[in-house]
This record gives sequence, structure tokens and C-alpha cells, in this order.
Amino acid sequence: MDAGNPDGGSAQQPRLETWITATLILIALIIALALTIGEGLIHRNRKPPAVAPASTIAPPSPMEAPALAALEKYFEAPDTTSKSLLVRDSTRVRPLMEDYHEKRNHPYQTLGRVSPGHVTELGGTPAVLFQVEPFSGPRFPVAMVWDGTHFAVDWESLTAYGTIDWSEFTERHPTTPQTLRVFISKAADEQKIPGLPAGTGQFQIEHRDDPQPIVVTAEASIADQLTPLTDGLRTPVTVEMTWKPIGPGGAPIASITRLITANWSF
Repeated sequence: MDAGNPDGGSAQQPRLETWITATLILIALIIALALTIGEGLIHRNRKPPAVAPASTIAPPSPMEAPALAALEKYFEAPDTTSKSLLVRDSTRVRPLMEDYHEKRNHPYQTLGRVSPGHVTELGGTPAVLFQVEPFSGPRFPVAMVWDGTHFAVDWESLTAYGTIDWSEFTERHPTTPQTLRVFISKAADEQKIPGLPAGTGQFQIEHRDDPQPIVVTAEASIADQLTPLTDGLRTPVTVEMTWKPIGPGGAPIASITRLITANWSF
């Protein structure tokens, strides 16, 4: 024992102060950590600011001249990147353009002459229809749709885009459903396939790339949707199609499995 401090008080005093200081530092660290975690939770749970809807304006009147100018700008654009900025719903359509023009090597259409525009509506949206005569090949239609701020090319109807080329669909007979843009009409009695289950609908399908029509089937529920579109009509439709055998081991036949929309546009 220290002669100057018989009870050892001077030796214990620094230890007590050190313990108190360490405790206070630990408490401060805990508080700081809690505040940091709380701030992170606040930021994580904070709702993102509402995005204001894009302002829309009425289309110009008359519509034909500005629609034609937008159409010519599309044909003058040199590549997919620049053309994709001029099509309707470009974010969704850009991958389709890359698939069709770059992966499947379909050339871009050319613009030789164009017919006067015809004002109409596509699904309630103002549009102008044109007939384009390319430098070579048959004429084809194109719709210029007002998207709320400018005219844009309805690219899917321009190309009759499908997830597979029509020639490949009719030759390979894929069993995986494919989206196709075709014309549908009533199948003549002499064209119908015999021996199908009762209630099976049969229709004539034509694709713009091939003048030779084919007869396709549809189950009763799908046939009920398609029949009103074929009563004396030849209707452009977007459908899902596949090939199915007639009975076990039978020959495959084309079948419509879903009506996506009663036109070529979404």
C-alpha cells in the first residue's frame, strides 16, 4: 500500500474517469449509428416524386402536310437509331426494329412516290394514312399517328411485323406461338379441312408478303371472337398462331390461339 494514500483512492480515480469517458464515447457512437440507420430508412421509404404526365396538344389542322413531312423525315433517316426516334412508341418498338432489320436482314423501305394523305383514326388516335410507292416493289400503306406532340410512323403496320417471317412460319410449322399481322376472312366451304372436332372454327388467312392464302383453325372461344370480323369482311388483325397436329400423329395445321387486336397497331 502507498504510504501517501493508505486507502488507494488516487489510483482508482483515473480508472473511474477512463471508464466514464469510454462509456460516454460508446453511447455517442450508438446514437450516431441509430441516427444514420434512421436517415437511411427515411430515404429508402420515401416515395419518389410524382412524374407529371407529358403535355399533349391537339394535332395541327389540316394534318396532311405535317404528317407527310414527318413521313419523309423517317425515310431520310439513315439507320435504326435515327429511325427509331421517329416511330410510335419508340421505347417498345426499338427492339422490334433491331430484330427485323438487323437480325433478320429485312431492308428498309424506300420512298419513291406517295399518295395524298387520308385523315382517319387508329383506336381513337388521330392519324393520316398514305400509300407509298417504293423505287421497286409493290405499293404499301403507312399510317402517321399523332402521339400528342408530333406525328410518328406506325412502324408495326408499316412492316406487318411478326415475331417470325411468314415464309418461315408456313415452312417450318413452329409449335411455339408466334405473333403475326395478317388479313383474316371467311374460309370457303370447299377449302375447309374435314374431320375436325365440332365447334372448331376455320378461317382464311393472308399475309402481305405472300399472295397464297392458307386455311387455319381456331377453338370455339377464339372462333366466336373472329367470326364477326369475317362476315363479308377481310380484316387486318394481330393474332397469335401456332401449328397443331390433327389428332395423334396427324398432319400439322395452322391454328389461331389468341386474337391480340382487330388491327395491326397497338
